[in-house]
Amino acid sequence: MSLRALPFALLLAATAVAGAPAHAQEAGPPLDTLVELADLLGRAHAIRSACNGDSDQTWRNYMFNMLAIEAPGGSPRKSALTSAFNKGFRDQAARSGRCTADSQREEAQIAARGRVLAETVAGTYLH
Repeated sequence: MSLRALPFALLLAATAVAGAPAHAQEAGPPLDTLVELADLLGRAHAIRSACNGDSDQTWRNYMFNMLAIEAPGGSPRKSALTSAFNKGFRDQAARSGRCTADSQREEAQIAARGRVLAETVAGTYLH
């Protein structure tokens, strides 16, 4: 699976959210799903940073986009999502602080799981 799969799914989720009725946006997707997605983004960011340097902000930027959609204006969700991202980053950096073929494969696996979650989030607005 391409590492571009998760960004596409997040874009799909963002598009679905933007077009959703106001009452659906108020409830939003379950927090536990978003927390898991934030954790995965943090993990992927740690691997990408180890492999490409700190200037690669790909996954972090997706996290910022998710926060803008799912936790606008400093909603209570923002703290939970930010904490999950940071925890995922720290946990992953402690496990594999170097760039290896294994860590790159793990990033692809993380992206695949993130895609499933992002499609689940998008599905809550499309049905």
